[in-house]
Amino acid sequence: MSHLFKWFLAASLVLSLSTAAAAEDNYYLELPSKGISSSLKITVDVPEENPVQDGINPLTGETWFGNYYPILVNIDCHPGALPHWGVSAADIIYEMPIQKDGSTRSAALFMGTLPSYAGPVRSGRVPMGSLREMWGGAWVFYGWQNWFNRNQTNTVVDVDDWALHVHKDARQKGRWVFPFVEGSERNYDALFHREKDGNHVPPHDVQVDMNAVASLFTEEAPKHPFLFTEDGLDRGVDVSGITVNYKTTSPEYISSYVYNETTGLYERYHNNEPYYDALNGMNTQFANVIVLRTDVSWYNNAPQRPVIQLVGQGVAEIFQNGKYIRGTWVRTHDASKADEFDSLPARMIFLDENGEELPMKVGKTFIQIVDNTQPVIVTTSENIEGSTPQATPKPTATPRPTRTPKPTRTPKASSATPAPVEADENADEDVSFGG
Repeated sequence: MSHLFKWFLAASLVLSLSTAAAAEDNYYLELPSKGISSSLKITVDVPEENPVQDGINPLTGETWFGNYYPILVNIDCHPGALPHWGVSAADIIYEMPIQKDGSTRSAALFMGTLPSYAGPVRSGRVPMGSLREMWGGAWVFYGWQNWFNRNQTNTVVDVDDWALHVHKDARQKGRWVFPFVEGSERNYDALFHREKDGNHVPPHDVQVDMNAVASLFTEEAPKHPFLFTEDGLDRGVDVSGITVNYKTTSPEYISSYVYNETTGLYERYHNNEPYYDALNGMNTQFANVIVLRTDVSWYNNAPQRPVIQLVGQGVAEIFQNGKYIRGTWVRTHDASKADEFDSLPARMIFLDENGEELPMKVGKTFIQIVDNTQPVIVTTSENIEGSTPQATPKPTATPRPTRTPKPTRTPKASSATPAPVEADENADEDVSFGG
């Protein structure tokens, strides 16, 4: 993958940052990635589960009472899918590549507060199913990737085969059943609708009724609490901005963050525009931003079939309180090794630079899942050993105030069942049962 805007001047060249609140001069640096790899071999001490605290959301550390019903929703990241619905309520959001060209998809985990609707909902991939196994609860998707050779079982990229390997009862009478809440089949189609708001067109317009999904639960999922701190990191390198450009051929999948010293939170931008929630007009902010580095490959070199290692251990770039440290992520069922299936129920733990479990700052978390070689650009006034200086980016225009959208209406019964949409030859992905 090519680097962004390489420059060859000495690090003494001073660059000013116009978008961050910091008054001092700043450098744009690409974090070092040379030699990074992920492994199924575990070389760190794996902490035990943390105790569950009554009245505390195990995902955010915030005050919370209620049933623990985590719902993971696949969110479309195509530019035509913006703005998203319901994302300001998500406790944790993941973004990951789903195509070799850098196109991405998100998986938003809701638990503490449910929005009325969430979306646009898109199709499932095996790595997103891996995240569901970690948190339990429901997995919401509209369509799924499959393997067209029915004479061969494929648990690497085929969602059907993978799910049936993990849960023998994942499909019954030829249809998905809870916790797999899929919208193009008859079991759950009434929970989904296409929103005709003038901003979204098929296939980027499917919403899911979140309260209806919650009503499908019959018991609570197992809890895997993080450790929490109100204060966050008090050490590390000062970093005021973070940018991950997944698709270097066009500015369509750029995730960036600006640290707000007043709130102590990271304001998120997508393609240089504020990442806001179309349900309420709220811009999204996160207490923790983590760039999870791992091995990303493509099955049989097919550019639409991602294979992402989400068990084992690897490098984590950790951002809290305007500070940056490099730590480790680990997920395993065993103290010495991980297995692609046995380790699925295990929680993912983030360790700091000293190998101790990282306390998450109370609040919401965004996790950017990237290949080990993915460029990650930070804005800082300090040097980071091994980093590469970058050219000054073009100034970003001050975003216009976000308008408050009209309330999303309750769909009429006639619009309850969204029909699968076939992709044309220029589609951004291979479409399997809805895309």
